[in-house]
Amino acid sequence: MDVIPATAAPDFVGIEEWINTKPLSLKELSGKVVLLDCWTYTCIFCLRSIPIVRRLHEKYSKRGLVVIGAHSAEYRFASNTANVKRALERYGVNFPIALDTKNKTWEAYGNSFWPKHVLVDSNGLIRYEHAGYGSIQEFESPIIELLQEAGQNPPTELEKEDPKDKIYDIHGMHFDGMSPEICVGHSRLMRFGNSHKAEPNKVNQFKDSGKHLDNNVYLRGSWFWDREGVKYSGKEGNNAAVMMKYNAKRVNTIIGTEDGKPARIEVKLDGNYLTKENAGKDVTVENGTSYVNVKWDFMHNLVKTEKPEIHEVEIIPRTNNFVFYTFVFG
Repeated sequence: MDVIPATAAPDFVGIEEWINTKPLSLKELSGKVVLLDCWTYTCIFCLRSIPIVRRLHEKYSKRGLVVIGAHSAEYRFASNTANVKRALERYGVNFPIALDTKNKTWEAYGNSFWPKHVLVDSNGLIRYEHAGYGSIQEFESPIIELLQEAGQNPPTELEKEDPKDKIYDIHGMHFDGMSPEICVGHSRLMRFGNSHKAEPNKVNQFKDSGKHLDNNVYLRGSWFWDREGVKYSGKEGNNAAVMMKYNAKRVNTIIGTEDGKPARIEVKLDGNYLTKENAGKDVTVENGTSYVNVKWDFMHNLVKTEKPEIHEVEIIPRTNNFVFYTFVFG
């Protein structure tokens, strides 16, 4: 973590609900050391940080450390408290969570990205900050230092490696040469790989030439290009698709449903349906078809391979309430 000039920590504001704890304030936590984890369940680096933050909570919470996960929203659907609660259950989050649905606490701490970790000392001063994903070794020494300053006697034996967790297996880890995360909403993506120009906030008819460059998103069929993603706008059963040629071990996609009712997609790799060997956690392989019943908006794991491989993934909507937001790789 980075040492910063000590400044008074702003209190938590705009918290809609507290989970795994009673409502908290920095005033009542005076004398405690606080690790504030500003995160969102749609951020891959935030998900990779959960096992580390959970371990710090389990190791130091009885020695004066209070871990608080301030969950804010990167996408509109992530301000839905029901969605956040489902994500907490999926990833086994057991430490206190503040639902910062309007990003007020996130803004109070001057954030502009996820995740961000802030260490507040026992006098209510911000002493350390850390941006992005980091190993547990980057957190422990500053935590021990501030706990000792507060008169606590924390364990001083440092963890030798990050905790093992299913999150790493499901979504994968970053490596050099891996395909980048690509958000397809018009607030972030300038254009698709298709040769013709798409118009924001309108239904566009996309034609696919079949010639695809690496790390470009291609569409086929009728799609409404929204600020955060694309909504399928054609008839059920049409030959529409979202496609991308990638290099990774894991293909994750942030996808959802427009009306709250289950959406259905089929998933192909290099033109073939997935098998039980390469189907991701959220894919069902049945009767020769690989599909996902999309029940809520979150990061679905579609493809897994043991080694980095180059393939083209094809996502085919089978209902007209399907929404695609982002490719995320591991």
